[in-house]
Amino acid sequence: MSMWSDDGTDQLHCDQIEFVTQHGVSINSNGGLYQHGKSYSFDKKLFVALVYMDHQESGNGQRPTLTHVAKQCRVGKDFVAKVENELSLNGRVLRPGEIYANRSMPIGPGSKSMTKEDGFVLYMLYRQNPTRSLKSYVYWLCFLTGTIVSESTVSRFFNKGFPIRGGLCMTNLVPFDKFRPGNVEKAYEYLHYLSHICPAKVKYGDEKSIKGKECCNGKARKDVLTGFIPHTITDSDLRNHYAIMGMCSFSPQCTPLRFRITDSAVDADLFSAEIEEAIAMSWLRPGDVLVLDNAAIHKGKNNSVLEEWLWSYHSVLVLFLPARTPEWNPIELVWNVLVQRLRSYNWSTLSGKHRVVQASAQVLNGITHDTIYKLYEKSGVFSLHGHR
Repeated sequence: MSMWSDDGTDQLHCDQIEFVTQHGVSINSNGGLYQHGKSYSFDKKLFVALVYMDHQESGNGQRPTLTHVAKQCRVGKDFVAKVENELSLNGRVLRPGEIYANRSMPIGPGSKSMTKEDGFVLYMLYRQNPTRSLKSYVYWLCFLTGTIVSESTVSRFFNKGFPIRGGLCMTNLVPFDKFRPGNVEKAYEYLHYLSHICPAKVKYGDEKSIKGKECCNGKARKDVLTGFIPHTITDSDLRNHYAIMGMCSFSPQCTPLRFRITDSAVDADLFSAEIEEAIAMSWLRPGDVLVLDNAAIHKGKNNSVLEEWLWSYHSVLVLFLPARTPEWNPIELVWNVLVQRLRSYNWSTLSGKHRVVQASAQVLNGITHDTIYKLYEKSGVFSLHGHR
């Protein structure tokens, strides 16, 4: 089925118009397709410029009729005038980066096409749904105020219009039962108690599992001619599983991170042995507060007296995180740092078995007090304690 009508009017049929509009695309008076708030590509601009110059040459240097050029290129007359202006001023058409760099109008939080009221609407749309897409902002701004802007304008508004950049980031996934009355009450008790303790005295512990396949690049590019996906040859460490027990602190009286990597499953006995060694090495000192989650190995049957033993014999207070609050534990962010650095690790520098253990140890040993301090800050520990 031809897109254009048989009578040469370059008009779309009704079913074709419906199909186009369903995809958020409009049709100009010359039968061309365009999207509100978005410019044509540089290739399209170059094509219009070539047609314009061809008309100019065939007319012995006379100015072409813009409507004729627009109809041939199936663009609007205003776009042809824009191309003509660039040709007359610069002798060529400009790339998007050149136009952006030379703009006389404000660049950043919106443009002259957006008013303060439009900015307020965008912020209210954000407050309504922080996960909203740029396309959704463009649609609802047009629907509510009639202002048409591009997705890049919305992005600049959030990234440059405020003291804090409003870029996309990973969010904490919060289960509904986190806000059960019992959980909320325990959270208030935890916050109240912790607000009276110096953050430098508070140390956080947790466990993490890692796998040997972390040292393998799990992706390979498909052959564009055959469609074949190549195999990756790796060593026998691929299927090995390891566990890390760790505790972190930004106190200068101890190392920023204490950890042990083992190929055994972490149980209550192994965890209590790690606590005893931390006491023996003076990593845990009298007056410290050790914050743990509610895992069974921390407070279950075999470790039911651990909390009492630490307090009675070593003056170390154990404090358990409220349910569903891993974001309050900075060592969870330490594990995130580990994973990110393993993904970009130069594995060719290591040899032999247990390469993922070697790499993990190097990464964790490279974490400094300053890094831990920043992770405390990022997890909100200072606001929880009422300190800065």
